[in-house]
Order: sequence, then C-alpha cells, then structure tokens
Amino acid sequence: MYYFSSTLMKNIFLIIAVTLFVFGSQSCKKPPLPIIDDTTKDTTGTGGGTGGGEVKVSPYVGTWNYTKIDLKNGILNVMGNDVGTFTGKGTDIVGKVVITEKPNRYSTEVAFTANIDAVLGGQSQAQTAPVNKQTSAGTWVETNGKITLTDDGGKPIAVLSSTSSEIIFSGSFTTQIPVQFFTIDATSDVEFTINK
Repeated sequence: MYYFSSTLMKNIFLIIAVTLFVFGSQSCKKPPLPIIDDTTKDTTGTGGGTGGGEVKVSPYVGTWNYTKIDLKNGILNVMGNDVGTFTGKGTDIVGKVVITEKPNRYSTEVAFTANIDAVLGGQSQAQTAPVNKQTSAGTWVETNGKITLTDDGGKPIAVLSSTSSEIIFSGSFTTQIPVQFFTIDATSDVEFTINK
C-alpha cells in the first residue's frame, strides 16, 4: 500500500509539474501578431502592386496627345538679315508625350504642318511648311500638383500651365522655307498643348 501511495504521489507531482511548465511557457510567449490587411491597389495596370493596395500614381503618368501648336514672335531671315515676321499654327498634328513613373521619365515625338502667316516687305503671304518628326526625352518632377520637365541635356522646359488633363509648354521652332532661288530661315517661339 505504501508503494502504491508513493507511485501515486510521484504521478500526481509529475502531472502538476508538467501542467505548471505548460502554463508557464505559454505565458512567456509573445502575443500573436495582428493580421494586417493590405488595402493598397496596383493602379498602374502592370501587376506590380504589393497585394492589391492603393499605390498613389501621379495624374501626369500616361500617354498625352498633341492637340494644339501655336507659333509666335516669328522672324524670317535670309543670309543673316531679318526680312519679315510671322505667326502660325500647326495642323495635321501627329504626336504624343509618354510620361512614366519610377523612373520619372518623359519621351515625346511630334510631326505637323506649319501654316505660317508671313509679312515680307509689308506684304502678307500664307506659307505652309512640313515639320518632320521631332523627338526628345527627359525627366519630370511633380511639386504641389504642377509638373516640371527637364530634357536629357539638362535644359528646363518652360511649362506654362499644367493640370491632370492638359499641359501647355513652350519651346523654339526652326524651319526653312524654299522661295524660288533662295531659302528663308524661319524661327519662332512655339506653344504646345497636350491633352490626356
């Protein structure tokens, strides 16, 4: 009977020790980490999201089409001598600007017909000149909702206005107009309007 009691006591002591160990080790564990629901969404359409979350994409990212070209402050020059002035508009415009993010790059190509209203020697003349495809590229930054463009040569592009649906920027225009036995060099400021 003493042997049975001794074994019973050992078993009871063993059960109590195991129970204390299990409860003690459970209380030392860190609480489980909460499950974080990733609510970001990949709005780029590239499938590169982090699980479907809201990734903020600049409204400037995308493809923009040239819709208007205005030629201003034009000077006509023959062999280094100013011979007249002109203004004009671009027609038959074919071109686009593609703006990407990460990296922040833009690329552009445009071709058009320059319809020029020239004043030579006091006489008004209408001229047309095809402008072959022009290309350029560079970087962009968005600050306070406005876009800034810099070409790959480090020259800033003059952005006159920018919204999420329209950008107007300026540059320079140069072409040559053949007239009978000589060529007129035409240079002007140009304003480009692109829309998305």
